[in-house]
Amino acid sequence: MTNVTTNSARFLWSIPVGGGQKAASDARNFGFDLEEMIQYAQRAEALGIEQLLLGVGFHCPDPIAFIGSLIRSTKRIKFLLAYRAGSISPTTFVQMINTLSALGDDRVSLNMLAGISPIEQKYYGDHLEKSHRQQRLDEFITICERFWLDSCPVDHKGPHYHIEQGQLVIGYSNSKRHAPEMFISGNSATSMQSAMKHKACWLRYSDTVDKVAADIKEAVAEGVEVGIRMSLIIRQTREEAQLKISEMMNGADAEWAGVIEGFVKTCDSQAVKSVFDIATQAQDDWADDYIWTGAVPFRGGPALALVGTPQEVADYIMRYKSAGVSVFLFSGWPQLDEMERFTTQVIPLIRAQEAQLSAAPLLEIDHVAEVDHG
Repeated sequence: MTNVTTNSARFLWSIPVGGGQKAASDARNFGFDLEEMIQYAQRAEALGIEQLLLGVGFHCPDPIAFIGSLIRSTKRIKFLLAYRAGSISPTTFVQMINTLSALGDDRVSLNMLAGISPIEQKYYGDHLEKSHRQQRLDEFITICERFWLDSCPVDHKGPHYHIEQGQLVIGYSNSKRHAPEMFISGNSATSMQSAMKHKACWLRYSDTVDKVAADIKEAVAEGVEVGIRMSLIIRQTREEAQLKISEMMNGADAEWAGVIEGFVKTCDSQAVKSVFDIATQAQDDWADDYIWTGAVPFRGGPALALVGTPQEVADYIMRYKSAGVSVFLFSGWPQLDEMERFTTQVIPLIRAQEAQLSAAPLLEIDHVAEVDHG
């Protein structure tokens, strides 16, 4: 099993649709500005972020339509493309990803989802209930993997897809891997098992470190890479962090919180419901000393926030790592400001702790050798 404590943590960030809300309680700022997205991606690349998540949903632009512009406007940063199976055939999807792979080497990874809302799924003509959507997603990924990892033609007949002699002339272009890196999102056991089956990273909403440790124990024991998604509020002192929270929540939009509450009631996603349960059970909006839930009613699951000084945030992330988490997908308010604080003030602290942990076994070996030759 991979030692996630000594290996370097991986840091991803979410790319905002409308530039990134300035307040945790401001979630109505929808729009699409490609030039702003390009500038955001370029800044994230300069700051050393590994990947940027491109979300999916009725409130977002279609990421497949503009991801090529982001790839060609940057040099190294990867783009994590969120996708819900059901709209197109696996063959067409593979063809699209293969085409994108020619725009830059190892620049696209996939975040596969079954969908969180049966109402939203119906916007797209999808009337399957959750368990069948999960089954379809597994079948969809299986077919895609056959195109990428097996020789064509591809024949498949299942409950949701029937492919006969499937062939694609344009293959997947990548010097580092034979198929895109894959993440499978969700907090359910089904999502975890799917990540195990497809050797993907299990990406889930976060919780307190003790709860995450308990929830991911089985996946970690099976060698599955685990990622968590949450927000950050980093300030030089706890007092400054508390002041920032007060400023962000000043004039919070109660009407919008009611809209979100109504939406959550229609969701069939364990991930979404679990984060709202955390917020409901929290004492004065705090799940523990560092996990703040106050923005969740306005921004949903990703708004669960790790709050503290650079050292406190670094230490808490290292506790997640000790539990088995190796991938961290963050957000903030505003996005770029928090990203800059994290990359310049927190990552160096984490890398220093990782270096110490990596050196510890070597020091122990040296000590044993000295004793043996004493």
